[in-house]
Amino acid sequence: MSGQKLNEIKDKLLQQRQEIFERFQRTESGWQSLGEREIEMEEEAQKAVLTRIFDQLEELDKTAIEAIDLALLKMDTARYGICENCQKNIRPRRLEALPTARLCHQCALRKESGQ
Repeated sequence: MSGQKLNEIKDKLLQQRQEIFERFQRTESGWQSLGEREIEMEEEAQKAVLTRIFDQLEELDKTAIEAIDLALLKMDTARYGICENCQKNIRPRRLEALPTARLCHQCALRKESGQ
């Protein structure tokens, strides 16, 4: 993979990471405003639903940040783009589409099918 393509992917990963943190900050400030006003029964039920959704999103965001950080670490250690299973190069098109890919297409298919 060319150095330019690698830099483009790195910039994309850093942008995704920043967007996750910004979304989290916006959500946190929304929770603070909910806590500041008087909550009635209906609002309390809505808050419970939102809490469950927030917890699920928070877990997805943590997983996404971990995947981004791992990809960035691999870039720094020249291990980016190498399949963790078969040690072959992951195709650049796959990395462009899925910058946090840890497996080549074939190994990902085998993993999904349970082999």
